[in-house]
Amino acid sequence: SHGIGYVLGAAFDVPHGYTSCIMLPAVMRWNARDNAERQMIVAAAMGFPGHNAADVLDAFIRSLGMPRSLADVRVAPEHFDAIAEQAMRTNWISRNPRKIESPADVREILLLAA
Repeated sequence: SHGIGYVLGAAFDVPHGYTSCIMLPAVMRWNARDNAERQMIVAAAMGFPGHNAADVLDAFIRSLGMPRSLADVRVAPEHFDAIAEQAMRTNWISRNPRKIESPADVREILLLAA
């Protein structure tokens, strides 16, 4: 979420806290195929054992009244290709639990957060 968040902050003036609220559940959904066991620990730590961690986190963020989508901060799908290209150049993308191979992978995450 940080690699994408840096781009959203720089290019669209979205505060970093907002980018985390928007992107983290989407990134968790995208990563779930590779780290589902770790995500189960997150859900349990948040008081919802056996639930989907991204859904638990999404509900928590929603309860705080924070932005929940890229549309909420006026980032439109026509910008996703440029955001994905720029995000690939950040230091964070290579550290993602599920290997991000190309801007197309980043675009998939952006669509989850649209």
